[in-house]
Amino acid sequence: MRFYFEADTLFIRGTFRAASTGISGGIRPVSTLINHTIPAGESHKEPEKELEFTAAGAGIGQDFLGLLTSVPMHKCCVLQYDFITVFITAGVSREQPEPAGSINIIAYSSEGMEDAALLEALMVIGEAKAEALLAMDLPLTGTPSMG
Repeated sequence: MRFYFEADTLFIRGTFRAASTGISGGIRPVSTLINHTIPAGESHKEPEKELEFTAAGAGIGQDFLGLLTSVPMHKCCVLQYDFITVFITAGVSREQPEPAGSINIIAYSSEGMEDAALLEALMVIGEAKAEALLAMDLPLTGTPSMG
């Protein structure tokens, strides 16, 4: 696995058996995971096309899973421990009129996982995120992804 940032996009490249609850999600083999920033105030009317355009611009075909966020990529947090690497973009707000935001979590295991373990990891990530948001009295939001 290698990762890099290009402008407003995080690309994670490798050979993955991945699970995602994001756009065009599911469980399947992919070569790329994408987390792409949409500028604040821009419409998300066609998120699949936005990700396809981003992938095509990077020379990647349809072999990817992707997420959209309003969080700039320079705020992406990358954590690594042993064989797990986690990429997080988080932007939540209590501000009115829209107390919401997005949290994208991509977790990678260099050890690989069976499908059941991928799904369990998604559930644990979602539960941990919800617990953290509740502890901070913030709205529950976001999409976890596992690669």
